[in-house]
Amino acid sequence: DAGAGAEHRRVLEVPSILFRQTEGAGHGWSYRPLQEALRYAQARLIPVGGGMLLFRATSAFLPAHALIVLVGALLSWAVAADTASPSCAPFAATETARVESVVDGDTLRLADGRRVRLIGVNAPELHDRSGHAEPGADSARRFASRFLGGSRVMLAVGEIRHDRYGRTLAHVWRADGASLEAALVAAGLARHIALPPDLQQLECLRTSERRARSAGSGLWGSGEFAPHVVSALRSSESGFRLLRGRVSAVSRGRSTWWLEIEDRVALRIARADQGYFDLQALQRLRGREVEFRGWLVWRDVSGRNASSRRDAMAHPPWTMALRHPASLVLLD
Repeated sequence: DAGAGAEHRRVLEVPSILFRQTEGAGHGWSYRPLQEALRYAQARLIPVGGGMLLFRATSAFLPAHALIVLVGALLSWAVAADTASPSCAPFAATETARVESVVDGDTLRLADGRRVRLIGVNAPELHDRSGHAEPGADSARRFASRFLGGSRVMLAVGEIRHDRYGRTLAHVWRADGASLEAALVAAGLARHIALPPDLQQLECLRTSERRARSAGSGLWGSGEFAPHVVSALRSSESGFRLLRGRVSAVSRGRSTWWLEIEDRVALRIARADQGYFDLQALQRLRGREVEFRGWLVWRDVSGRNASSRRDAMAHPPWTMALRHPASLVLLD
């Protein structure tokens, strides 16, 4: 029955609509449990006409209004599944080390001389490009120092072992298995950032950030972590930023995909990361408002010749590498 089929599809779309609405309000559920709930329902419900649906598991007929109860139960199950936070517990073979000092919220110095940069988070810098401390930097450093308590730590070095500064990239846990990254994010003193291929704790850190943001913890409550509009960017501004604006253009180059935000910021998706994205979905973002995060780079045209300056000025003055869809959120 075409009508019953349409009704069936319409009801089963409700959870995804609710997901978009609640996420936009800052109360998003993980989409995975909702997808599982939908698949569960779709596998067992068949429209048979007359406002009746067949539930495969019991072969019992349900009136259309009774489906509301079933969908409610499925949503309750999905919420319950989301309530149990993804784990940030140790997930791989680890080594132990002693921390000599906490350099800043996301960087440690080990007794063996290594400098360790935490994977998946970014805390305020104690010394930014201008030599000044970013708001909250000292609080993040003190929190990390208290959290670790001078004890030995467990490390899991990332698939990418070092950053461009020679620091060891690693996840860090206390001896009791508590994650330093998750603790910083839950306290509102660091923000998550997805950097492939080291994505093992992405869902845990996203969940921790969502709760900290909703509760106004730490720098979320003080407003320091609030997203800035791209129209307010100041000349030469750079560094880690959480921004929002409307997508003004989407283009595809020979090896790079580009999203331009209000002709001011060009988000760059390199070939190595394109497998995480859906190009058609990105193209549908044109004209939509998005929130995005990463390291902002100012395209300094001073010192270039006139021709080079003209070419550079034809493009947005800032760029940002977009490494993973978790760093791009649709707002409308």
